[in-house]
Amino acid sequence: MKSLIIIALLLAAAVGLMAHPASSVVLSYDAKTQLLSVNFEHSVKNPADHFIENIMIKIDGKEMINQMFTAQEKATSGNAVYRLTGLKSGTVIEATGTCNKMGKKTGKLTIK
Repeated sequence: MKSLIIIALLLAAAVGLMAHPASSVVLSYDAKTQLLSVNFEHSVKNPADHFIENIMIKIDGKEMINQMFTAQEKATSGNAVYRLTGLKSGTVIEATGTCNKMGKKTGKLTIK
């Protein structure tokens, strides 16, 4: 019985090592075009199987966008662009990328 528990724990640890959140989520906002770019680094072997499945955008703490994905653009990273109108200086934008296997990573930007 002990050996089964140990094997189960080792398998769970191995799965946890393969799954991981994005290593970075970087936001940039162009006030002229009113476009927010969300760039994330998430290195995976197969971007159709292991990917950032969701990006959630909050503006001043309020959820505004929640977009689902079925794959990642590249095996190393991805990008999403959103039009956000009417943002003023001091507005805080947060973007959270959620891995379909495990983990989340959030980036923040304050409009200047």
